[in-house]
Amino acid sequence: MAGMAVPVQVSQVTTRDMPVTTTSVGTVQSLHTVTVRPQITGMLSAVAVHSGQTVKAGEILFRVDSAPFSAALKQAEAKLRGDRAQQKYTADQVAALRPLVAKDYVTRQSFEQAQATASAAAALVEQDRYALETARIQLAYTTIRSPIAGRLGAVDIKAGNVVQANTSTLVTINQMNPVEVNFSVPQSQLPATRVALAATPVADNVALFREDDQGKPLGMGRLSFVDNTVDAGTGTVALRALANNPENRLWPGQFVVVRLTLSTLQNAKVVPARSIQQGQRGPFVYVVRHNHAEMQPVKLAFITDDLAVVDTGLAVGDAVVDPIPARMRPGALVRVIESHPRGEAAGTGRSARLYHPEARRPVGMRDKNAP
Repeated sequence: MAGMAVPVQVSQVTTRDMPVTTTSVGTVQSLHTVTVRPQITGMLSAVAVHSGQTVKAGEILFRVDSAPFSAALKQAEAKLRGDRAQQKYTADQVAALRPLVAKDYVTRQSFEQAQATASAAAALVEQDRYALETARIQLAYTTIRSPIAGRLGAVDIKAGNVVQANTSTLVTINQMNPVEVNFSVPQSQLPATRVALAATPVADNVALFREDDQGKPLGMGRLSFVDNTVDAGTGTVALRALANNPENRLWPGQFVVVRLTLSTLQNAKVVPARSIQQGQRGPFVYVVRHNHAEMQPVKLAFITDDLAVVDTGLAVGDAVVDPIPARMRPGALVRVIESHPRGEAAGTGRSARLYHPEARRPVGMRDKNAP
């Protein structure tokens, strides 16, 4: 009889903390986008950057010919000096006439006229100060600097071109770190999503992956916004996450798979996902008891790529057949040739990724002898 026993590998049922997650498709967008335009009209004298360059805030991007604006500044300075001299003269006139009008040596009308002239001269000086400040600002605008740190788009304009104030587009800058990710979840997950948003302290609860959902995350972030309405057409709620992007692995406009951790299931019983079989009455596993494989119905909470979280039907330490041999049938005599005490499938090292039961797909083939 020993020669007729089916050789099997088993994994023991264990417990661990398992994240409860939901998966969606999202779009990356820049947190801050700036379209750079000149604030003055003039000839572009220098282009200090190139397409796709990463720049810091305050870094010089372009220069406009400063000669006309430098001349305007000097003209404003000269006018201010002349008007200040006139202001001093009119003020001295008022000071000289003041004692004379008290002795009736000059008429009151002459004195008031001198005061009016002095006031006009003072106002003209004040106007000149503002004109001088405007000329300085205009001159400063000839050096165009980056308002934010980010990555440049295409720089197509060349030196020698005349640019128009507030009209000509020079370049667009996208902030690359951090970035925002827009995605949505079904309205049924709104309560859990709101709890995840309000969780304190806030931790990284969003993982971002390539479209094929393979490999390591492109970035990690946290849920930052839940919309205040449900889309009546799709039955979904719009969400937004803020993600760090120090290596620029996330690109504005890129589609990503968003995995949002809603909560953590404490001390969950887990078995390898491929040990789960689908029968007419629901999922079941083969459990080795007294050297025989017994069918054990189970109730699943969640399924992952590698692990299944079991609500009921199994106890910690139960030996579950994994993988399922081709000759396996209920009550078959088995011989254990390898055991995986940690409840992990043999040869797998991938991290567990949980999905909501609504998104769960069948795992394994249905046994023809299943109940």
